[in-house]
Amino acid sequence: MQRTLPALLAIAILLSACGKPSDNATPAASAPATSVADMAAKAQVKAAAASLPQADAATPTSSYVDITSGNQLMYSYIALSGVPPDYAAVAQHISRDYAGSNDAFRKQEVLDALKPQIDAKVSEAKTKRYLRYQINGQGALSPYAMDKAAFPAKFAEAGTYYYMYDNGDYKLAFTNGDGYSLLKVDQEAARKIEAARSGYKDFAIVVYAYAQEADMASNQVKAQIVKVAIKLNGEEIPVSQAR
Repeated sequence: MQRTLPALLAIAILLSACGKPSDNATPAASAPATSVADMAAKAQVKAAAASLPQADAATPTSSYVDITSGNQLMYSYIALSGVPPDYAAVAQHISRDYAGSNDAFRKQEVLDALKPQIDAKVSEAKTKRYLRYQINGQGALSPYAMDKAAFPAKFAEAGTYYYMYDNGDYKLAFTNGDGYSLLKVDQEAARKIEAARSGYKDFAIVVYAYAQEADMASNQVKAQIVKVAIKLNGEEIPVSQAR
């Protein structure tokens, strides 16, 4: 049977519609698959973090050591790794005399003198795992979210790490940063912090953390956040996690 031209056109349009999804169509499988994969990845990260040594939340503030040098992170990293120190590599960071000398005998003499000091620092780091680290608040906090009554925070996002300029080979990263994406303070404090943030004034996020492990692949000290405060005009304002 011979088909008419209008009939052939109708069939062509039908076939075209069947083979190409509408511009307004929503891929049914892609979004849920992405969500499931994302949820699975987050669950895996949480499970890994939960398997690490955990902080005692009752530890007094006085027990936290201020991190002001990358050398402190280096000693903490060595202590957590369980690997004997590479004395020459450590000496390169802590001694100008060692790093600046080309005399092999002189370098060995300096290194021998430094070894007891290095061992003492590593031993001390094993017992002082509670760390306090200050982060520049500008850029770490987003504008105050009225609908959430909290500050969206970016200082502990996955993949974020910190290092010190005197020794940038060792870094600090957090294992539970996802729980600190929203920081809540009382309204009066929120107004002061938002005024400082929007006015580009100095303030800091103070992170109290517990060193859990050494990540050998990235030279990172991985730490659990115990609590957070916002330091403004010399005063630490306690922060709670918004849900």
